[in-house]
Amino acid sequence: MMTSPMPLNFLIISTMLLGMINLVAPFFTKEDSKIRSFFLLSISIFFLFNVIIIDDLFINGTVIKFTLLDIGKYSIAFSLEPLGLIFLTMLAALWIPALLYTIKFLTINHITNSSKYLFFVNCCILLGCIVALSANLITMFIAYELLTLCTIPLIVHHFDKKTLAGLNKYLKILLLSGIILFLPAIIVIYSKIGTGTFIGGGFIKDYFSDSAAVFLLLFFIFGISKAALYPLHGWLPAAMVASYPVSALLHAVVVVKTGLFCIYKVLFYVFGLDYLQYLFSDYNWLVILPAITILYSSLQALKCNEIKMILAYSTINQLSIALISAFLFTPKGLAAALIHMISHSFSKICLFYSAGNFYSLHKTYYINDLTGVNKTMPKTSAIFLIATLSLIGIPPFAGFISKFYIMVAAANQQNLLVMIVIAVSSLFSAFYMLKVLGFIYEPVKIKNNNTEKTVPIFMFISLVLCIIFVICFFFIQQIINIFLTFM
Repeated sequence: MMTSPMPLNFLIISTMLLGMINLVAPFFTKEDSKIRSFFLLSISIFFLFNVIIIDDLFINGTVIKFTLLDIGKYSIAFSLEPLGLIFLTMLAALWIPALLYTIKFLTINHITNSSKYLFFVNCCILLGCIVALSANLITMFIAYELLTLCTIPLIVHHFDKKTLAGLNKYLKILLLSGIILFLPAIIVIYSKIGTGTFIGGGFIKDYFSDSAAVFLLLFFIFGISKAALYPLHGWLPAAMVASYPVSALLHAVVVVKTGLFCIYKVLFYVFGLDYLQYLFSDYNWLVILPAITILYSSLQALKCNEIKMILAYSTINQLSIALISAFLFTPKGLAAALIHMISHSFSKICLFYSAGNFYSLHKTYYINDLTGVNKTMPKTSAIFLIATLSLIGIPPFAGFISKFYIMVAAANQQNLLVMIVIAVSSLFSAFYMLKVLGFIYEPVKIKNNNTEKTVPIFMFISLVLCIIFVICFFFIQQIINIFLTFM
């Protein structure tokens, strides 16, 4: 590979600048104007093109590194590597449908201060991109914590006692775990080694005893609580007091996926898979942690009747499916975990946006409010159905492909526990998601059933774009595999 000259380093700077321009774009004109929408979407499209150029340069052998601030052994630095580019490209691709949907959701539901709302939505996505490009632990940690803070105005955009209680639990778990566990782990590494720069294959092996390394790993896993591992999962259902675009942002696009991605980077670039296999060579008990979370979240989802809560516990479930694959500590296991992270993003954003459509026209909160909604909203109901099948793992959709990869990775390790847990999880997912579909497609007699209730066209286009990703995921997975060859 060739190291990039300074002009190519500008690609990272220009990516950041485009994201920052989109922060101020909501304030260019009055709320809900066509000009504002044009600016927001145009900048997001340019951002995606910029990321595609970066992807192409990386695949063709260019190494791009950029240091923004250097203070001794600490630096704010960015670089291109395969895991980060997969995550960055996902964020760039989903930024466009996220804005398409959010812009009109705010209008149809009469949500005020939409410019401020869109500013923080864009801010969250941009911070996710910074995490993706981070070259070291300090850069990743700063962006990770800023992301938590930027979600606060979105969660409490409609302020009342319920949202305040949800925010309180949300912040307690995310901020405290970051300060008490995540940050100390980083400080220990910098103090002991003098650097936190990510290196393929890891860099801590010769600096810590085996037991100290295991404790350090646990600090990272639980300190990065955006991955919602039990018992630090409670922030995620608590955040469901927010509106549907924010819920989708938390569950599908940025927040939880940033948690997964940070753990992936720590496993691969801090510890290294070979070292982790050595540490857990006698018995890999770490897979028990996500297994417990999978079973717990499945049971909780079965008990829920509130739409958002079912989707929230479903997200916790799917995150731990990705983690259990990553905790196999093999290249195939980590690759499958990455693919599942992407497939779940597309499937879950379809579910949240479909539920947001139902809410916008019918003010649905509980699953019994969805009774017969397919009669008035057949297209949205069909998209919800396809996304549900994907989440369960029915072929040929995205969820099946990623779960198949996880099963293959577990079979290669002869890890029967992981294979059983994935199968049981899919069975539970079928139970609680088909319960929702049962209400949506329940036969009812209504008048004027030839006229479909419709949401603004932007909201529906957003859904169509996302469901195309779910249906055509086989081709997306092929692109992901190209990046994985560089690991």
